[in-house]
Amino acid sequence: MSISGEWFIPKNLIFEKINVRGSSEWIMFSLSDSNGITGYGEVTSSQNDKSITSIIARLANNLRDIKIRSDYDVIKFNNISEKDLEKNFLLATAVSGLRSSITDALSRQINLPLFLYLRFLFKKKEIKKSKIKLYANINRSMLPNQYGGVDRSPENFASMAKKARDKGFKTIKCAPFDECDPPYIKKMLPPQTEYGLERIRAIKSQLELDNELYIDCHARFDENSASFVENELSNLGINWFEEPVNPLEKVEFSKKLLLNSSIPIAGGEKGYGLTVFSKMIDEHIVDIVMPDIKYCGGTVEAFKIGTELENKKPGSVSMHCPSGPISLLTSAHTTLAFEYSLPLEHAVFENHWRNKMLEPFEKINNGFFEIPEGSGLGARVDPLTIEFYGEKWSE
Repeated sequence: MSISGEWFIPKNLIFEKINVRGSSEWIMFSLSDSNGITGYGEVTSSQNDKSITSIIARLANNLRDIKIRSDYDVIKFNNISEKDLEKNFLLATAVSGLRSSITDALSRQINLPLFLYLRFLFKKKEIKKSKIKLYANINRSMLPNQYGGVDRSPENFASMAKKARDKGFKTIKCAPFDECDPPYIKKMLPPQTEYGLERIRAIKSQLELDNELYIDCHARFDENSASFVENELSNLGINWFEEPVNPLEKVEFSKKLLLNSSIPIAGGEKGYGLTVFSKMIDEHIVDIVMPDIKYCGGTVEAFKIGTELENKKPGSVSMHCPSGPISLLTSAHTTLAFEYSLPLEHAVFENHWRNKMLEPFEKINNGFFEIPEGSGLGARVDPLTIEFYGEKWSE
């Protein structure tokens, strides 16, 4: 689908990387044409290595000097099938990043903010809002930094949650079950969960009545343990139970768990495409899907997922986004465009200079993300930040 008469002819591909915290990095790239129109994508992932950039370069090379009218042309001109993307995580990440960068470029080409471009593309009425509600993921603020390991005691979890609460975030998320590692032999609550439950209790002691607490399990449980963990979290008044198991892999068990859970279950962050996410809702595998702009197919695909599923079941979509400023900005535009119900994820306090990565600076006030004015994303990666603290290259 394209807006008549508009296209983008990719010429240059530039990668940018910056160290965020400890061994964590944000990996971004831009596609530009001969007229200076540039679209951005982000492919940050703990599972990515240099191979992701070589895949992007190979796919982008097949788009050079072609009139690109739609983000779907990434798939079309590279002869990629939907099944390829559902099965191959690195390929899906590369394609998602390219599709997002092209959508950004096309929206800049016609001088529309990205969220409005998405709505016009699908013949939706214009919206005037420019802010998105966020929830605060505190986990990345407690990962190892340049000095080594960081205190992950219950007291420090509570301190970080209070810090986020005091910044205006009404919803906090943490991943407290470091010590848990499936499989478990006996059908019971694993003893390893106790320290994680202590972290949760400590956080709850710092929250107010109108705060919510989301728990991300990172698939650290299995068929012998997940329902017991759910019962403990229910007793603690938790509002969200994320990926006790991987719902893309443990489909039948996820259905049984959902049927008996008193807490909404969320997941699917590594899924690709509308078909996969629709199945997760239609077949009652999870209550809430979490498409990630970096893996799910990019901006347009995420908009389609959000629009279709929110119309079908309001409150069933919350985008996964524990990543860098380009990922958050793209996710915010998309979330606004599909008229969200649930807040968008934001990894808080990962470092102190994050908001200066973009021009104009990233603005987050009182738990809300403010979308910048201008066409496309409305911002670009600050070249001086990359020059001083990061790395820039082409392939």
